[in-house]
Amino acid sequence: MRSPRGPIFVVLTLAGCNPSLADSTVDYSVGSGWTSNIFQDPTALFASYGEAKLGLRGSFDLEESHFAYGLTTSVRRVPDYRFADQRTAGLEVGYAYDLSKTMKLTLKGGIEYRRSGDIFLSLPSLLIGYRKADIAAATSVGLTDERWGGKNHITAAVTSLNRGKAHFTLRGLRPTQLEAGNTLYEVNGGHIRPLLGGEVGITAQYRTNHIDRWEQKAFGQFPAETLRGSLAYGRAFKNGITVMAEAGVVGIFSPHLGKTVERARPFLKGELAWQMSKKTVLKAKLTRDIQLADIDDSLAEDVRTVGLSLEKTLTERLKFGLAFEQAYSDWLYFDYRTRTKSLTATFTYTLAKGATAALEYSRLIRRENDKAADFEVDGLAARLSGSF
Repeated sequence: MRSPRGPIFVVLTLAGCNPSLADSTVDYSVGSGWTSNIFQDPTALFASYGEAKLGLRGSFDLEESHFAYGLTTSVRRVPDYRFADQRTAGLEVGYAYDLSKTMKLTLKGGIEYRRSGDIFLSLPSLLIGYRKADIAAATSVGLTDERWGGKNHITAAVTSLNRGKAHFTLRGLRPTQLEAGNTLYEVNGGHIRPLLGGEVGITAQYRTNHIDRWEQKAFGQFPAETLRGSLAYGRAFKNGITVMAEAGVVGIFSPHLGKTVERARPFLKGELAWQMSKKTVLKAKLTRDIQLADIDDSLAEDVRTVGLSLEKTLTERLKFGLAFEQAYSDWLYFDYRTRTKSLTATFTYTLAKGATAALEYSRLIRRENDKAADFEVDGLAARLSGSF
């Protein structure tokens, strides 16, 4: 990996040399917490941790174009299990150029270095952990054009995850790659136009996941592709309700897919926000889609998610948030299902100069076909965050 100092220096120089045009913000967050299951697995090892995040984001205009950038870094330290410490560093850039009065070109790119650790083997008298470094990258190019009574858009994107070798805490074990990397290619396009006081849209999407042949054999991870067509409608009503609904069909194709597996499945995406009063907002969501990357199955997962959240302003400075989510994942290569439930309750207090202090309780319950893989997690965290 090439050093990111070059592009970072260029970004900072451009922002610094255009003080009248640049708009930059520094975001920060520091905190600590405790969890009953630091690795989120059946070992159920409790631990405390400390964390910190720092980011710089900004943008500036260059005649008929717009440039945006973001730099982020974070660290999480686990004193009882130092191999589980986490560190990330990332860079994102975006560029938009007006080709004409109705047509715009958008370019985006980013790269992130992730260093983390996990458990390799846990026995009553022996715990073997490991550390590894992954590199994630993403790039996309998009084109929008306003004509035919609405807005047309097409985007091509590539995201990749390069897995690093695991370095074990037990001496004598050689560094070894434990998971397969992947490169996901995606092309989607559509048309959006006004209808019945809101907006209606049609979208077509194609995705294909590439995995190196040697990684397919070594880790049992296989490529697949999906094709989706869907219709969407969104509208904001006068009674404080905003609705967005999208439905369609997504098909999956792969030579490694079993003959009895259903190829065509529903695609769903729905969001509802209700401003019940000036101090209370209720939100709900529903999604269903086939995931090809960052999955536990060897090929793909049919993931269905439902969520409900409530935001309540208790006083001028104090807010309360409650969120519940449940996700079902049906594996398509193996006949296997997982179910995950999560609940989060947060109190947020606004301090001077816009900084906020938050106290958060979270609970996660994981259930699988294999009962030995079930686990639960309780967590408590306190954070201080803000921007300047």
